[in-house]
Amino acid sequence: FSGTTSSIHFSSRITENGCSPTGLSLEDEDNLRFELSKVDDEIQTLRQVLFAKEKYAADIRRQLGMSPLSNIKQNLSKGWQEVQTSAPYLTASATLDDISHSNVYMRTRDGLSHAGHVTSAALSGMGVALTRRLAEMRLTASVISEDNKCSVVVVFFFVCFFYNVLILNDHSIAEEGF
Repeated sequence: FSGTTSSIHFSSRITENGCSPTGLSLEDEDNLRFELSKVDDEIQTLRQVLFAKEKYAADIRRQLGMSPLSNIKQNLSKGWQEVQTSAPYLTASATLDDISHSNVYMRTRDGLSHAGHVTSAALSGMGVALTRRLAEMRLTASVISEDNKCSVVVVFFFVCFFYNVLILNDHSIAEEGF
């Protein structure tokens, strides 16, 4: 493989009906087929060389004790470093940093945090009130029919479940400050 490319220019020939199916003379077509054959042979040679080099590199890695997994981790690490130093990443990072320090972002974050605290307090108060009411109902359970007792138990578990999910999760979100 010489590494040089040659450009071959061919003349086009029009047949007697005014149309040329390929636009090339027979001699030009033969020259192109020959050139294509040479290029295909060069591609095959390059594939064989590449395969031999890859096999040799794998043998060297094995001798160095480098497993395919460590090679993948190394490639991922190198790729991540390249991403972090790329211009688009640095631009996006700077933009996000600017946004997170903007007044609008700060006010929105503080407003959402406050809303979370207020919602949490309201739901907590509602949970306490429902718990008290259920406790009162339990004391008077002797006068409630069996169907209503089942309804009370279901409502009690429903309130306890949503109290745990909503209140406890809201506290963790509010404490993190988004």
